[in-house]
Amino acid sequence: MRRISTIFVCLFLATAGYGKSEKLEKAPNFTSDAVWIDTGAAGKKVPHSVKGYRGRVLLVDFWEYTCINCIRDFSILKRWYAKYHRYGFDIVGVHFGEFPMGFNADNVRQAARRFQLPWPIVADVHGSIWNEYKSNVWPNRYLIDPNGNIVFHVGGEGGNRVIEEKIRTLLAAAHPEVNKIPPDPPENTFVPSCGITTDETYAGDWYGRGALANAKAYNDDGSATDFHADGEPQDGRVMLSGKWRPEQAGVTSGASQSHAVLRYHARSVYAVLSVENPKKPVRLDLLQDGKPVAREDAGVDVQFDAKGAYIEVSEPRMYYLVKNATFGSHLLTLEPQHSGLDLHSFTYGNNCQQNFDQR
Repeated sequence: MRRISTIFVCLFLATAGYGKSEKLEKAPNFTSDAVWIDTGAAGKKVPHSVKGYRGRVLLVDFWEYTCINCIRDFSILKRWYAKYHRYGFDIVGVHFGEFPMGFNADNVRQAARRFQLPWPIVADVHGSIWNEYKSNVWPNRYLIDPNGNIVFHVGGEGGNRVIEEKIRTLLAAAHPEVNKIPPDPPENTFVPSCGITTDETYAGDWYGRGALANAKAYNDDGSATDFHADGEPQDGRVMLSGKWRPEQAGVTSGASQSHAVLRYHARSVYAVLSVENPKKPVRLDLLQDGKPVAREDAGVDVQFDAKGAYIEVSEPRMYYLVKNATFGSHLLTLEPQHSGLDLHSFTYGNNCQQNFDQR
């Protein structure tokens, strides 16, 4: 799960915190400075206020389109929506960005279409709704009863069984037939037997959490630096070589022959990537343990040609790099073939986090 403090410092934790509110609290309204993206409305007018959902059960889902914790749970939310929408259940997805790309409403709109989210989305480009709800984590879910009260809150990936049980209880008051619908089977993707992965890895100096392993790491002026690899990085660290420009949100390749090497332990690896000029995609070659990533270990975004495994980076989003056959420790090397590649962060998946829709 991704968490932010009041100074917007992001953390990655593998647990979910949840519980009932100590007292009923009216749900804050959606602020007027947000941008509505009614991807799920199918041409129908949908309420743009919490009051507009009175009489129905509403789940306000704070998400972020580069967040693997959110992406893994989309299929679960879609199942709930399909099962319970006809009985008075609604979802509004509130998108609040982590990296600069996440504050562009067009990027959010494109992501909502790619993930085929069937409910209305609001791009909280100024963070006003986020602040009204005192949210500090992705995903973050607030369940609102037909009277507009927040009655349940779950922060982080997981805790889905307890949310569904509460949804069913609220709906059954008016529609007892929901009790005949089978609930989702229980799941726990964070038990130790699933494997404990490397924590989220930030390439930029993300509020002091940057993971560069080079002796010459971040500078204060954001200028390009010639990096020299000082051996192999430790787990969860990134070693740069060649010219890179380090900034708060990531590092940007400055020339060919620039490499980034990550050591990790996990089953899968995902990376948030973008390019300085969207009209000029950057080829990113991928090697694992010194060899091109094998086809059987490749993520869905990986392509192959005579030169080996690569990703073509054009859109600002999360890319699926590696899906190993087994959990293990590896060195992953990223070799951008041109300048202008922005490397923001890496996240990971364990043995129990493989069965989700990867778009």
